[in-house]
Amino acid sequence: MTAGAERWLHRFSRVLCAHFLCLTLVPLACAAPPETKLTTAQIRSSLGGHHVTDGRHWGHDYFLDGRLERSENGRTRTGRWSAQDNQLCLLLPEVSKVSPVCFDVVRVGVQLQYRDAGSVVYVGTVRKSPPR
Repeated sequence: MTAGAERWLHRFSRVLCAHFLCLTLVPLACAAPPETKLTTAQIRSSLGGHHVTDGRHWGHDYFLDGRLERSENGRTRTGRWSAQDNQLCLLLPEVSKVSPVCFDVVRVGVQLQYRDAGSVVYVGTVRKSPPR
């Protein structure tokens, strides 16, 4: 084999190896994080005493006694929260004083998603509530 042919074969094998790595490892590295639907107990422990926010438009403070303080687009409102039947239930006085709105809570990586019938309603991250 000539020196030129050896160089070509060496380059070809490096390119082939690089393509193989890109096609097999990159999709694994870029795969979406796993989704975990939270149970009633997990919802209580994840939210109670914590603040959930998208960092810009809204934030919810979940107090251990079931109180809820919501800041959404500059407005602050109160309500109540509970976890039941593997769902987060929010009693929002402006919606209803007796019937809570309930969501599935799904952890996706470091984020929580509140879902209604499979549609994502809120996406936020959990932070420890600041002392009051």
